[in-house]
Amino acid sequence: LAPMLCEPKGSKSVEHLETLRQSNPCFGTLAPKTDRPGLQEITYEPMARWAALAPMLREPKGIKSVEHLEMLRQSNPCFGTLAPKADRPGQQEITFDPIARWAALAPMLCE
Repeated sequence: LAPMLCEPKGSKSVEHLETLRQSNPCFGTLAPKTDRPGLQEITYEPMARWAALAPMLREPKGIKSVEHLEMLRQSNPCFGTLAPKADRPGQQEITFDPIARWAALAPMLCE
């Protein structure tokens, strides 16, 4: 009989709810939002909508605009300067390009 008389966790008394309503008389502060039935939906209230959509609209760190990439290509028109080298899959491998191969092996050849 005792467990049936206990109130569930987080329940508030009528007096406590009345105090909450007097401090903020808006009924929406005590009831769930009715403009969206599911958690996956975004509200039409401008401030809450902006707060929910802001992380999706943010660009990732280090992103370059199309104009910036175009300027990089014009300064060195070789496409390989913006893309990884395709002739070697790993960093531990040395390229077959003679100049780059010499630059990579020269420190090892010095005594």
